[in-house]
Amino acid sequence: MEQLERIIRTRKSVRSYDGRPLSAEHLQRLKESMAAAANPWGVPVELRLLDAAEHGLKSPVVTGAQLYMAGKVKPGPHAAEAFGYSFEQVVLDAWALGVGTVWLGGTMDRPAFERAMALEDGEGMPCVSPVGYPAARPSVRETVMRKAIKADSRLDFGALFFEGDFTAPLSPERAGALALPLELVRWAPSAVNAQPWRVVVRGDGAYFYLKRSAGFSVGAVDMQRIDLGIALCHFERAARAAGLDPVLTLEPPALDAAGCEFVAGWRVQGVQG
Repeated sequence: MEQLERIIRTRKSVRSYDGRPLSAEHLQRLKESMAAAANPWGVPVELRLLDAAEHGLKSPVVTGAQLYMAGKVKPGPHAAEAFGYSFEQVVLDAWALGVGTVWLGGTMDRPAFERAMALEDGEGMPCVSPVGYPAARPSVRETVMRKAIKADSRLDFGALFFEGDFTAPLSPERAGALALPLELVRWAPSAVNAQPWRVVVRGDGAYFYLKRSAGFSVGAVDMQRIDLGIALCHFERAARAAGLDPVLTLEPPALDAAGCEFVAGWRVQGVQG
């Protein structure tokens, strides 16, 4: 758990790279992580590494990147959260190696990436990420972007997590064995750091809801459901690292959702909220 906690707490989005190619060892380990990436819905998500020079790939907010990771998925139930879940597994594994990434959903030459991914009928490419070693100093643009979205801060524990229903904020002390898994959900990345997840701990379950932010359209790519997939990934990895055995449930509890959308929950045997 200590290693996972360190990875999640220290990991940050990297937009400035030093241009070095990945070592053979790191490249192989990333390929293994991509091949192993899965999600509890069983939705196929294909991840690929793409050479920036070969395919003419670029993003106006990224400098020095020689390699990108991209993913594709067919639209369907749980596709967005499955994509976020699978992609984030590799993002965390990359940081453990000292390899930087940043989720990109719009600030890129999307047609070039889609051509490189050879999208077939019905497939979508929600997000990509540069993959490489962070530069010694971030660019001025990156520094400004991080400040603008308050990238190094998060909402308080009690603003995101609730006990029983949405009327009672949950404290870390009351969360018990789920306190650290929830804290590591709190530090999950999200589009413009919106943190759209809300979690109700009730009985032996942690139920994840989407509280939509203004300005996010729901079209071909539902970025905020991808964010929920990232959060669900953090919870499961942290719970398993803590010796718990979470089981996915798609059955919402009987409570007033307070304007939020139920996405999924984790039932954790032996834990009573």
